[in-house]
Amino acid sequence: MKNKLNLNSIERISAPAPHCAFTDLIASPFDQSSTTVFCCYRQASDHVSQDGQIVIVKYSLTTEEKHYQTLQVPDTDLRDPKFSLDGETLYLTTYAKHKCTKTGKVSTDMLSFYTKTGESWSSPHSFGKPGWWLWNMTFFNQTAYGFAYNRSQNRIDFYAGHPNKQMDVVTYHALSLEKHELGYPNESHVLFSKNGAATAVVRRDADSYSAMLGESSPPYTSWTWKDLGCYIGGPVMYALSDAYYLVAGRDWDGEVSTTKIWLLEKETAQLSVLITLPSGGDNSYPGMVIEGDTLFLSYYSSHIDESTRVYLAELSGVNALHC
Repeated sequence: MKNKLNLNSIERISAPAPHCAFTDLIASPFDQSSTTVFCCYRQASDHVSQDGQIVIVKYSLTTEEKHYQTLQVPDTDLRDPKFSLDGETLYLTTYAKHKCTKTGKVSTDMLSFYTKTGESWSSPHSFGKPGWWLWNMTFFNQTAYGFAYNRSQNRIDFYAGHPNKQMDVVTYHALSLEKHELGYPNESHVLFSKNGAATAVVRRDADSYSAMLGESSPPYTSWTWKDLGCYIGGPVMYALSDAYYLVAGRDWDGEVSTTKIWLLEKETAQLSVLITLPSGGDNSYPGMVIEGDTLFLSYYSSHIDESTRVYLAELSGVNALHC
């Protein structure tokens, strides 16, 4: 097993705009040739602004051709889009911050859009609980699962359901300051093995700032946690096996932030850096797609001219990481 990935190429795929960030990536379920991916990101005037809209890029891995679509809601900032697939239908979920034009009051909601062709998207559907950010969802046996966080509550709850219907709490205080003495858990990603065992990585922004590795089994009402010993922002995972995972996200040493890919050994909760991508400033929030030995990774960064852009990196060496 090697602790190395090779960076073969990197391309900017965002259209010109003041601020392009917060990505996700998925292989097109509508392309049987497996040569097309969808990348989504938020386009706006700044990192935090009321004009956020979602851009979806249909990208050909063979011709590098790009087609752009846009999702927007009036007077609403759409943030941090994420893809999920139930086997046939592709869903995009986003945290919506709506500002009333009359009173200036801001309200929040979780919204979902879906497509069955990749050519057009549905109107938005509200499925969330106000004030709770259901960060990312993964389908397992036709049910969507994911953690929602609330900063003032200093906790994450585990949800199950469907983004086109509703999501309900399975576990309150799955990870929290009150129950585990671990402050401000928030962004997360959860994956499932064939037998339904759940593995999660959760970002934290308090006390030690170290991310946590979580494990649970059906019905997911109890979670065990291990400290990963480093900060990971916007975490995303890929299971190489039951024992080893790829983890990508923002690394922060207290002064400088970069986008990294780690190899995670689950039993020992040990992370090994595989590669640091060209990145700096406002950056990270990746998405991953693996085809054979090749890893495609979307992320954003402002290391060039301090302009925040979305990039698609192609890396090789995945097969050598298997045990």
